[in-house]
Amino acid sequence: MADLIIVVDTAVVVPVNLLPLIDDTDFKTIEAAVAYNAAGMDLRWNFVTVAGVQTSTAVTPTTASNHDWTHLGDGIYSMEIPASGGTVSNDTEGFGWWSGVVTGVLPFRGPVVQFSPADIAHGLVTGTEFLPVDGYKQEVTITGATLQPKKPDGTTNTGYSRTLATDPAAEPIISST
Repeated sequence: MADLIIVVDTAVVVPVNLLPLIDDTDFKTIEAAVAYNAAGMDLRWNFVTVAGVQTSTAVTPTTASNHDWTHLGDGIYSMEIPASGGTVSNDTEGFGWWSGVVTGVLPFRGPVVQFSPADIAHGLVTGTEFLPVDGYKQEVTITGATLQPKKPDGTTNTGYSRTLATDPAAEPIISST
């Protein structure tokens, strides 16, 4: 399950770390001043597509370009991911998260972010879109009093057959559209 759901193909700001960055000498001091170009920074964008292809890409943070590094407060940082044109871009459906190390800081990782088409993100999060259940037009056949849906490949879907009740006063079915 993703911690965040984001619309694909838009510029976004993604949390870099799930918990505050912590000093690696005393294991408790919050690191609230890690700069975008801090010594020893190795920041990676880990991504798994919906087809299961996993990548891990090194990304260099900036302060005025495609991958802006921002301190949000209390040791929590974020990074911009553009819709296109960056070392990594928000142009593919799937799941991503940041992981990294910095000199003087314990290794860290960010929350898992789900990148989905707008109708999915808005259907699941805001409830302002209908979720498409099947991209194919539902086809049915009626034989006698049996309504028989078909699968997208045209074969009979026997698990959903229904017997029609008849009413002599009802309007007749004259078309399937």
